[in-house]
Amino acid sequence: MPEKQGQGLAKALIAELEQFAWAKGKTISKCKVRMSVPRNIELYRSLGYVVVKEGKTENRNGFSLSVATMEKQLTN
Repeated sequence: MPEKQGQGLAKALIAELEQFAWAKGKTISKCKVRMSVPRNIELYRSLGYVVVKEGKTENRNGFSLSVATMEKQLTN
C-alpha cells in the first residue's frame, strides 16, 4: 500500500524473520528478489544481504522472471 511505504515496516518484518530463524538454529537468511524491482534489492542490501546468484524463475502463472538470490549471515 503506497501510504504505508517508507515507514520501516518491511525492515521490521525482515528483522523479526531473521530473529525467528536464528532462534531455530539457522545461520543464513536467503531470499529471491525480482531484478525488475531495484528498490527491493536495495532494501535487502541496506540490511546486509548480498547477491549470490542471478537467474530465472517462473511465477505462479508460468511467467518467467529474472531474480537475484540474496543471502545474509545471521548473528545474534
